[in-house]
Amino acid sequence: MARFIKMHVFIGCLVLLASCCCSINASNVEEQLLQLQDSFNEMRGSLAEKSSRMDALELQVAQLTSQVIQLERVENQNKILMEEIAQLNEMRKTRVLNGISNQPSTNAISQMPTSCEDLSEIGHTLNGLYSVMGMKSVESVYCDFSNATNDSGFQTWIGHVDVKSTPTYFFVRRSDYFEELGTPILFDIEELNVGAAYDKNSGIFTAPVTGKYFFTVSGLGYFPGSIVSSRYHIQVGLYKNDEAMAFALADEVEVGFQYETFSLQLTLELTKGDQISVRIQGLSPYVSLRAGMFTQFNGFLLEEDITQFLHML
Repeated sequence: MARFIKMHVFIGCLVLLASCCCSINASNVEEQLLQLQDSFNEMRGSLAEKSSRMDALELQVAQLTSQVIQLERVENQNKILMEEIAQLNEMRKTRVLNGISNQPSTNAISQMPTSCEDLSEIGHTLNGLYSVMGMKSVESVYCDFSNATNDSGFQTWIGHVDVKSTPTYFFVRRSDYFEELGTPILFDIEELNVGAAYDKNSGIFTAPVTGKYFFTVSGLGYFPGSIVSSRYHIQVGLYKNDEAMAFALADEVEVGFQYETFSLQLTLELTKGDQISVRIQGLSPYVSLRAGMFTQFNGFLLEEDITQFLHML
């Protein structure tokens, strides 16, 4: 009996142990399943992110491929253009060489070309407008090299060419009244002084080159009225170096105070270094030159004498 009880106790322990083992195994399996589920979700998220990156990379690759194709097309077009330019240059060189070789002779001349004949002498063959040296200025001519040099149509004179080695333009005004006789009027307000030929500190314009110049002077004289005389006047002159070139006069007779205008305009042939100034040559007592916007002096280079360049040859 005791043996039988021990056996039942032993069997009961085995059943209890088996039950505990089954419970432990089921719990482990469930925990592993949950871990597998989490891993699966992580892998699926990672795969989705990688798939999105792959789509973006594929789009970039497609764009780069399109750009490469466009660059190849541009490179091919540039290559074609460069070949065409090289062909044109070769054709131009060939034409120039043929044009020169068709001339019986090409001689060097010891001066600047003065005619179509000189141009023909140094090898020009293309018809057209050319600039040549005249007596004192550059001239424009039309050359027809298909005619003989003694033909009337070989050279057609067009006109003079405006050449200025030194551009010269100035416009100056006086800032205050002026009453001094025989001295250059100081026009101390520079509105324009291209070439810096006018010196506002001395009131003198110095010709920078030999040529023809145009000058104008205008102003306003102030007359006080009958104080010591029945006639008042102001006489202004433009001087080349110390020689008067022209005068302008304004006057009044037996009146109360008034203003009178004067002006002068002239064209002068100047040599480089000649000095031009404006001076009061005559002035009655109490009369003065009004300033501000009423008194101006201006001038500019009309035409330069280019014989100086011929003498350099």
